Amino acid sequence: MTRYRYEATDRSGIPIHGTTDADSESDLVHQVTARGLRLISSSELSLNSLIDGHVTPLPRLYQLRVGEQLREALMTELPAHEAVRAVAAEPLSHPLLGIAPWFQVLAITMFVAAVGLQKLSGDFQAAVGGMAALAFIIAPAVWIVLYVLYQHRPRRLLRILADRLESGGSVPAYLRAAMPAEARCVMTSQMDDDSKARVAAELLPNLLGRDFRSQQFVMTLIGPLMMLAVVIVAIHSTILLVVPGFKNILQDFGVALPGITEFVISVSDIVVWCGFTGWAVVVGFMMTALILTAVSLSSGRVGEILESVPLLGMAFRWAMQARVARILAATVRCDVPFGESLRTATAGSGFQSVRNRGKVLADELETGSGNMLPTEKLSGLPLSLLFATDEGTTAEQRRNAVADTFQSLSEMLDSATIGQGRLLSILLQMLTVFLAGLIIATGLLAMVLPLIKLLNDLS
Repeated sequence: MTRYRYEATDRSGIPIHGTTDADSESDLVHQVTARGLRLISSSELSLNSLIDGHVTPLPRLYQLRVGEQLREALMTELPAHEAVRAVAAEPLSHPLLGIAPWFQVLAITMFVAAVGLQKLSGDFQAAVGGMAALAFIIAPAVWIVLYVLYQHRPRRLLRILADRLESGGSVPAYLRAAMPAEARCVMTSQMDDDSKARVAAELLPNLLGRDFRSQQFVMTLIGPLMMLAVVIVAIHSTILLVVPGFKNILQDFGVALPGITEFVISVSDIVVWCGFTGWAVVVGFMMTALILTAVSLSSGRVGEILESVPLLGMAFRWAMQARVARILAATVRCDVPFGESLRTATAGSGFQSVRNRGKVLADELETGSGNMLPTEKLSGLPLSLLFATDEGTTAEQRRNAVADTFQSLSEMLDSATIGQGRLLSILLQMLTVFLAGLIIATGLLAMVLPLIKLLNDLS
């Protein structure tokens, strides 16, 4: 039901103001009449009605919704450089920035635990040193790196872009590289400036949602990888601190060691020889690998490489197809010719092979040869819709229908990508549990078997 504000009069002509819920304006009239009142005027209390009522003084401000700062600023006739500076002043966030404080807290907790263990046992000075390095050197360094990558650097690039726009200079290449692939391919296309502006304005709201879904996909994969890294560090710490004690006990009793125990002790000797320096290297390597993996997945630079990996690659192919469909929807809706739309969309795919095939398809489309070449990596996208004529009395309706089709496909492919990421997350969790169980079982057998033999000899 909708809430209405109304003005009415009673039988004596006394004005009465109020609000009520009604299914429609006719239902509102019926309710007011049933109370013995005569309705004078009414208005709907909703966001859309407020927008419609202020369409002249606020032509685009509320329609563009919160969060689309740049498009909103441009549409409200704010100068482009001021709009970019306004975006740079907005709070910036990223999932990895939320991980850094938790990692710092965990590192400090481990340092406090190591200090407590050292006070109780009088040993483990090296462990205290390693935990101190982790808590006060490695963790702050990670925090600083993430801050520079996801807060300082974006703000600096936006301010540089604002200065270039204000001075009328060209946008430098490194700023164009920081744009999303969809926006970059539009800006470097052969479209006229008016079409570029309209397509970019059409794309921007979708890019905001795409960024959120992309981060969701990345964090879905990073979570199990973090758990795997923690398991590896825990097993390394156990081999470093616990196994040497069992080794000394077994050597003192002169027990004949089975092969699995000798193997574990050999691994322990190597780990002990590396000491806490090796432990710090392992921790640093795991952290670096996680950060590089997250950055690579977020940037999309490794998508074409991982696309050929069975099972894992399907998510990256769907993400690429979603980008192509998203650009096609925006360009077709903005009356860009089908050939140029296809060329621009495949250029923003992020896959060099798709870009090359897209150029060939666009040339075939523009020459009207009618040849529809196979596109394996774009299978599932109805590119044949673009090969029909876009002229005639129903051309506008047909273009809108084609744009809506590609827009729906892009949303479906984004959802499928996240679903595939969740499946991969489950598989990684199962792999982590399996590896941890296998290593723990091996360690237990390696330690228990000689103890059983020792007890038999003593009895």
